[in-house]
Amino acid sequence: MEHAMKYCDLVMKGGITSGIVYPNAVLALAREFRFKSVGGTSAGAIAAAVTAAAACGDRRRTAGTSTHDAPGAGFEGLAEVAAQLTTQGFIARLFQPAWGARNAYRALVCATGTASRWKKIAAIVGAIMATAPLEFLLVFGLLLALGYSLANEGGLLAMLLPSFFCAYAAAAISAVLRVARVVRGNLFGLCNGMSVSTGPALTEWLHAMLQRLSGQAPNAPLTFADLCTAPRFAGEPATPDAIVLRMITTSISHREPRTLPFRDVRFWFLREEFDRLFPKDVVDWMIAKNGGNPQVVEGKTYYPLPADDQLPVLVATRMSLSFPLLVSAVPLHEPAGRVPADAEAERTASAPTSSQVDSTDQLATGGARTASNIAAMRPVWFSDGGIGSNFPIHLFDAALPLWPTFAIDLVYPGVDDTTIDRTGPVFLPERNAQGWQRTYQRLGDGNAAGDVAGFLFGIVATMQNWRDLLLARAPGQRDRIVHIALQGDEGGLNLDMPQAVLERIAAKGTAAGERFNAFSFENHYWIRWRNLASGLQRYTRQVARTHDPALRVPDYATAYALPESPDAEPPSYAFTDYFQRNESSRLMLQLIHQGEAWSDMQPDLTQGAPRPLPQMTISPIY
Repeated sequence: MEHAMKYCDLVMKGGITSGIVYPNAVLALAREFRFKSVGGTSAGAIAAAVTAAAACGDRRRTAGTSTHDAPGAGFEGLAEVAAQLTTQGFIARLFQPAWGARNAYRALVCATGTASRWKKIAAIVGAIMATAPLEFLLVFGLLLALGYSLANEGGLLAMLLPSFFCAYAAAAISAVLRVARVVRGNLFGLCNGMSVSTGPALTEWLHAMLQRLSGQAPNAPLTFADLCTAPRFAGEPATPDAIVLRMITTSISHREPRTLPFRDVRFWFLREEFDRLFPKDVVDWMIAKNGGNPQVVEGKTYYPLPADDQLPVLVATRMSLSFPLLVSAVPLHEPAGRVPADAEAERTASAPTSSQVDSTDQLATGGARTASNIAAMRPVWFSDGGIGSNFPIHLFDAALPLWPTFAIDLVYPGVDDTTIDRTGPVFLPERNAQGWQRTYQRLGDGNAAGDVAGFLFGIVATMQNWRDLLLARAPGQRDRIVHIALQGDEGGLNLDMPQAVLERIAAKGTAAGERFNAFSFENHYWIRWRNLASGLQRYTRQVARTHDPALRVPDYATAYALPESPDAEPPSYAFTDYFQRNESSRLMLQLIHQGEAWSDMQPDLTQGAPRPLPQMTISPIY
């Protein structure tokens, strides 16, 4: 790695087992680039975590500060992980269903895999019979007995076929209800990520990999803070953090995506729940890290989740990869009610609101950081990050980037027909006119059931991906995304792919990483500036229009004066001193003056700018 002096960020898309393309892509990139920020969702979050860990281990080995002398730290260890993931049967062993969910798990894997249609039907039929055999036999026997009682042997024969279908329908209903109970009891998943039979399961394997790749001591899990404080290379850009890792999870309870690690928010966890999801030494460390200050509420002991960068990378990754119903969700808890002490209540009642920013931040983030006087707790369920943002290419974005943020997209021909260049399975735009084409899914020329299913899945995919897709096609974004086309037998829920398929996917990953070697950061930087100049000019002109007397409403004159006069008294969010108020007013007047000047002189920075034009809007951070 000593020769690699270029820096980059990397974002990776979710895709369950499709994520095995990522290690080889990262290894190819690491030959030319050093990683500053890494992020992803779902399977992309796993890849981001092991990439950040390997980058940390590489820095520690270079600096001679590794706290764990076992071999396998850095990108050499990542090469071993890549070989492990492309060994037939290895991925399938990482997914171990809970007791009572094995039949449903096998049926799910078969139905979403590459088996023939009849084999899929047989798997589903067999799973129902295996899950509820007693219910089938009971209903079948009762109906046959009823037929025999009505017409002896003739009634028995007449009831044979109707009895079978009725019994099977009863078994199907019973099987669904039974599996639903198992899934709910297993924290809304068929697999919880921990070992049920022999060999390590997904979470245990991931924990071992993160510790080994990062060179982390075995008595403490790798945290985001460990990445932030990793050793620096000579001449490295003076960013606040050495390595930044971000991933997306989805709060099902709040119905919103969230970026991990959390900022300025406090959640709690129950040990009995986390012991089912994480290795014991990780849970022990989290409890000890918080100084042994649990909150006992309604007879249950809640421990504070390590705050901000103290959060273990394993916990965040597990929260992002909770593939719905396949892998258990992660329950956290937040205050549902508080009972202030008498003195505190009097002080709160008599004192004015000291900070509306504090109160609204607590509302937006899920609760205050303080733990005092909690009267009740409520669960907050976190599931797969891909539910809300499966390709979070907005991570690490800046108005003008100091280095490229590469992104790796996984697409499937037949669903994303126009995304991939027809010349090959791995495509990185080489010209400004490439990469903007919309995706397309053909409907209406197959069988009726398939078309209806495709229509419904298309609706779900649109709700899930439209924001990511729009941003991915924008100028200044599309040139940094390499697209990897995966066939129907590659990735997805194909947990036990043949060796030849695994090697084919790995080769695509290597090719994807190598494509970035030809990336033109000069062209990318200029496009980003052209976008910024165009958007900023149009935004400033909009601000200037608010100063036009012909457009102003006389009844709102007081509102118009608030940002323009440092002496105005705002109704909320007041500045704390005169200097802030004066600078705010000066900024407003500068924007008005600049917007009016641009309107008068007519220099149109949008002319010749990349299309489609961007818009500058205020939107919340998640």
